[in-house]
Amino acid sequence: MKLINTFILLIISVLSANSQSYKKAFRDDMCQCIELVSQKRSLTNNVLKTCYVEILPNYADLIDATITEEDINKKFIEGQLARKDLLTAMYSELIYTCDTYYNFIDFQRTNSALVLRENASESELKRYNQWVALKPNFTTYYMRACVHFTLKNLKEAEADINKSLALNPNKKSAKITRKELELLAWVYEEQERFKEAVAIYDSIYLGDFDTNVAQLRALANRKSGGTMSQILKEEITSNKVLGQKENTNTQKNQKVLTSNKSKSETTIKSKKKDTAALRKLFKI
Repeated sequence: MKLINTFILLIISVLSANSQSYKKAFRDDMCQCIELVSQKRSLTNNVLKTCYVEILPNYADLIDATITEEDINKKFIEGQLARKDLLTAMYSELIYTCDTYYNFIDFQRTNSALVLRENASESELKRYNQWVALKPNFTTYYMRACVHFTLKNLKEAEADINKSLALNPNKKSAKITRKELELLAWVYEEQERFKEAVAIYDSIYLGDFDTNVAQLRALANRKSGGTMSQILKEEITSNKVLGQKENTNTQKNQKVLTSNKSKSETTIKSKKKDTAALRKLFKI
């Protein structure tokens, strides 16, 4: 059993190592591509996919080499998933490793706040003060928090968001209160409380397709001193935990099979005894 567990962990470690070996080179080439694009024109949100399409052909064979599935159809599907995962990872990983991309995403974040604040006014705040006075519920507090944020009243914005969350009947659901928590994380970032922002992004992250939150988390994490090497360590730890869970599930399944087999044998023996007793009773 220990040998099987060790073998499973070894496979996971080898696959992870092979994946990381080409991912680093892929990140470097992606960064170089982004830098070249930035020298020709202003970067846009499409730059990541543009460079991905350009760089991917150089790594297709390396990606497929990490897939151990022998069935052609299943291997194709796994290859497509590996390519998707690679692109998804770039949204956050390049923020740690590529200064040009980091500066671009950071500029977008800062610029979006500036755009919101262009139309901020005290008269609007007065109107929302009246709304909160009339109907002090989680919606009005959140709306006033948005106005406070645009006016750079960060402490007041934080207080209103926390009040909104306290009044929200679904406050325990990070998915339902996602917009409130996203704004709170933004308030923390504006106050340079980056680790608190990272904790919020972790709580509202919906999975691989949630690239926007992954980017924002990486941005805040880098500003708090986070590095790519730390992310890789987290991945390795996660893989080990996954391997341990798989081992545990395997052991549980084996115990269930053994238990069922034992119960089956006991039932058969019991039936034989009952049959013998009946024959004896009726003198068959």
